[in-house]
Amino acid sequence: MDDAPWWPSGVITDDSADTNSGVVQTVFGSIQCWDFAACLSSEWWQHQPESGDIWGDWPEVATAEVIKHDRKGILLKLNDHQIARISPFAVGNDLSRFVQYQPWRQALEDLAIELPSMVYYVDNQDRIAVYDCSEIVSGVESYQAERVANKLGSIHSALNEFSTPNTERRWNDRLKDIEAELKVTTLWRAPHSEYTVGLPRLNIDLGTLSVDGDEFSFIADIRSLVEHLMCEPDRLPGLATLMLIEQQISFARGMTTDARKSLLQAYLDTAPNSYGRKKALSTLMGGPWIWRYHAVLIAFAEARIFGDEDLGERAENWLNDVSRIQAHLGVLRLWKSGLWGGVIGAVIAFFAWRMETVSPTIAGVAAMFCLIGSLTCNMIYWSKDPKPY
Repeated sequence: MDDAPWWPSGVITDDSADTNSGVVQTVFGSIQCWDFAACLSSEWWQHQPESGDIWGDWPEVATAEVIKHDRKGILLKLNDHQIARISPFAVGNDLSRFVQYQPWRQALEDLAIELPSMVYYVDNQDRIAVYDCSEIVSGVESYQAERVANKLGSIHSALNEFSTPNTERRWNDRLKDIEAELKVTTLWRAPHSEYTVGLPRLNIDLGTLSVDGDEFSFIADIRSLVEHLMCEPDRLPGLATLMLIEQQISFARGMTTDARKSLLQAYLDTAPNSYGRKKALSTLMGGPWIWRYHAVLIAFAEARIFGDEDLGERAENWLNDVSRIQAHLGVLRLWKSGLWGGVIGAVIAFFAWRMETVSPTIAGVAAMFCLIGSLTCNMIYWSKDPKPY
């Protein structure tokens, strides 16, 4: 059990031996689990389980072959054209929602995303998802980053009609929760523009892709154990997923500023036009940088949960540089305060004139200088907005 990649060896408590007990205790809280060992054999698949619900069509299984174990569970080859994701832990019902809600499925037809054809669902949790694909690979090293981003943008464009408005309070609370659990010294919050919206969760990453010849498709996967333990099951903006993918590529093979720029542009070429608005990409309004920070926090938490020292070191090094960005944003907030200072000065000049404490000429000149100063500060504030890449 300790050797399985999905076992949270870095945070497990001494009284948690395996998944047979139904509950695993960690330093971040308890995790519901189930005894999945039987479903790794073909005999289990010959009859549908009596408990729980089956959404979609139960597969025909001749030989069940384990493809690999990863940090989300087990991938199992069922036949020549179907693969199953087995989740040892109860981490939510994102996949069964897609199976049940037809408009979401229809919106993603003919796009580079594999949705489950069947989900085994117990106590409001997805246990097994079956996909109609024949081969699974890791795309971190295999595919060009711009091609990946371009396909992701198309998927988000199709889902945009089902988006929910900006929920910056919840997104900032999400960062706060992860920071508190990890006890990091960095603290970063941001406003978000009206163009930043929440999308239905597909839980895409480059660790698991479906391939057919030269073409690849993303897999709509279960939620990660990291998110389940650390934060609430929120919808996230498209940029959040893009930055998670960027972080995977960066940690695997490195990325320059030009590479980040190309990745972002490739995504925006197919994403909704509103995602490329100036305020949507502004670092002062969150933009890609706040979601890069979120992605690295997730990576740092993953390193802690699974005892991955190398990943933890990479994430910690990135977090150590966050202070430079925050210092720059702190200076810009001084310019922003100049905007409001000028407005307040103009209001004071107006009331001074109305109360006849100064002459109309002096009040007018003072108000004019305050407003000019206010506009100047605002222009400087936006002109020094850090680039999104």
